[in-house]
Amino acid sequence: MSSLCALNLILSCYTLLIFLCLFILSSPEKVCPRDKSRVVAKVVREKMFPVFNELGLQLTPSCLFSPERNIYAVQEDHKVEESSSRWTCNFCGKSFISEFFLDRHFENRHPESLQTGDVVCLADVCDVFRCDIISGAAQPDYWDIALCLESDMQELLSQCQTLVEECIPPGLSKNETEALKGHMESSVCSFLTCSKYWDRPFEEDSNPHMALYVVLTTMTIFGIMIYNFVFYNYFFSDLGDSYDPTPRHKYRMKKYKKMPASADSHKLLTQPARHRGQTMDGHPP
Repeated sequence: MSSLCALNLILSCYTLLIFLCLFILSSPEKVCPRDKSRVVAKVVREKMFPVFNELGLQLTPSCLFSPERNIYAVQEDHKVEESSSRWTCNFCGKSFISEFFLDRHFENRHPESLQTGDVVCLADVCDVFRCDIISGAAQPDYWDIALCLESDMQELLSQCQTLVEECIPPGLSKNETEALKGHMESSVCSFLTCSKYWDRPFEEDSNPHMALYVVLTTMTIFGIMIYNFVFYNYFFSDLGDSYDPTPRHKYRMKKYKKMPASADSHKLLTQPARHRGQTMDGHPP
């Protein structure tokens, strides 16, 4: 009977583990990496959108980079970065110490804010946009550069040009189309060569307070180390010759009191010098 109960318990735990794994794998964050999608969205926002806004154009509905098709667009628009260590949710007003925890908050508390319908995951085009390189997650070594093949780069370049052509609105003149296409390709597609693949289209925004944080952290660590060293050597170290575990109050000096001179001592002091160093029989000691 006990073995049967143990078997049922094991089967129940195994079933629960399977459902938990399926739930984790089915979450949008696992299907579509948010951090990589954010990299693609930033490149599009800073390198492509200004050209369309300058010409007064709109992206075509079929364009992969249209904000209406980005699954995380609404959630990303509801982020408020007050400082490097304070990120606020614009849905409910809660604040978090980093963007990572705010992303987890969106996933757990506001899953309904994900866009639905004809949505896309921008992380699917990370090979073309070089997400790991732009984010700094990948650094080239000698073999990455030496073994680069232009044929592989040409395949990625063709994919990039196709994505760009899908975003160009119809009704433009040939010159406008070529100018718009050329600018978009130079912003993204021009890096898909062996000579420029590891370059970044822009530098990541530096945190102005990061240097201050580093200096303060370093000074705090050194201060704690010095304090512990001095404290230990003063109270616990027994390596020095002057170490004495006896409490100091036992070694207080007593006040000197002058003793009155006795008759014998007075007689000894008044004897001649030749008698002081002799014994009773007249010989030196």
